[in-house]
Amino acid sequence: MKEATTRGVICLEDPETGVEYHLARIEYREREDETFSYVIEPNYSVISLLSPPLFQGIPGLNLDLKRKRYVRENRTPVFISERTPAENREDVRKLLDDADMDYLNPLEWLIRTATRYGGDSLFVRRPSEESGDVVVDMPSMEGGMREAAELLLRGIATGKNGRGDGFVVDDANRGAVHALLRALCLKGKKRKSAPCPSSEEKRGRGRRRKPVDEIRYEYAVVQFEKGLMTAEEAARKAGVSRATFFRRLKEAQ
Repeated sequence: MKEATTRGVICLEDPETGVEYHLARIEYREREDETFSYVIEPNYSVISLLSPPLFQGIPGLNLDLKRKRYVRENRTPVFISERTPAENREDVRKLLDDADMDYLNPLEWLIRTATRYGGDSLFVRRPSEESGDVVVDMPSMEGGMREAAELLLRGIATGKNGRGDGFVVDDANRGAVHALLRALCLKGKKRKSAPCPSSEEKRGRGRRRKPVDEIRYEYAVVQFEKGLMTAEEAARKAGVSRATFFRRLKEAQ
C-alpha cells in the first residue's frame, strides 16, 4: 500500500533569548486507503532543560510516561487539531492558497503557515538536514566568548552535543551548561539594551571596574548558588576578590 510521509519538528522559542528549542519530531503518514497515523518522538534531553511558564508540555501527550514514541492511528492528536483548520471550515480554501497547497495536509499546513496558535508558543518547522556536534573554537570567533556561548546554547537547545578546546557537552552535563549559557546570554542582551551613560554619569563613576571573564564568572555563580562551591572558591574561580564577587551578585539582583 502506498504511503506518503510528512515530517516536522515541534519547536518553542524562548522570548527572552531568542533561542529555539526542538522538543519533538512528528510524522504524518497518509495511506491510499485514506487511513492515517501520527508519530511523535519527544526529545527528552531538550525538554528536561525547560520549565513553566516557558514550557508546559505538548497538548495531548503525557510526557511523564517517557515513551519513546506516541502513536495515534486514525486519530488526530490534540496538538494538531487545536491549531489547524477543519476541512469544512468556510475559509479553508483561502488558507490553503495562502500556504500554496492543493489539499489539507494538517502537518504540512502547520509547517508552511505564518499563522501562530494563541494558546501556547509551540510551532512546527521542517527538520534540518544538519547533524553532528556543535564545535566551538572560541579564540578564532570574531565575537569571542559571548558569540561562542550563544552558538553552543543554540546547539544544545536542538539536542546536539557540543565540544571545544578542553570541554564536552553531553547528556551528563547538558542541564548545568544550559543554565550557565542561558544566564550569560540574558546578561549580554540586558547589557546591549541598556542606555549608554552620559559623559557626566561616566565622570561620577570613579575608576573603571576590573574586566571579568563573564563565562568563568557565571559558571562560578551557578556553582555557588547550588552549594557546590564556597564563596572563596567561587571568587577564585571567577578571578575576582570575595568582596567583588558578592558585590556583583548584589548588583545582579
